[in-house]
Amino acid sequence: MEPECTEAVADRTEELLWILDHLDDLDADFLAIYGIDLEQVEISARRYFALAYRLTAYTGVMAAVAEEEREPRPTSSTPTRASTTAPPARQGNGETTEVSLTQFRAQFPGWVSVTQGG
Repeated sequence: MEPECTEAVADRTEELLWILDHLDDLDADFLAIYGIDLEQVEISARRYFALAYRLTAYTGVMAAVAEEEREPRPTSSTPTRASTTAPPARQGNGETTEVSLTQFRAQFPGWVSVTQGG
């Protein structure tokens, strides 16, 4: 017979497993956003997970990953544009690359700032 907490432990473990897929990204965001070099400083597991969960609120790799996971993938193989905005700028080789604002901000920190009008 299994203890009553077995299911709760399994659920919590599943909630935390995503971290294993993003260790390098988390390390980079901890350094860039929190100024914590995880190779130099030890922090408690409680603080690590609390800070890791908050990383998507900042402009960093994990925010870009989260936004990419939220964006629906096109189901057809035919490219379509749902908006009437201008097409994205072309690169030097003639190819077009389209990225989300969060991904752009993660790749080019400081180039874009967001403010709310009042």
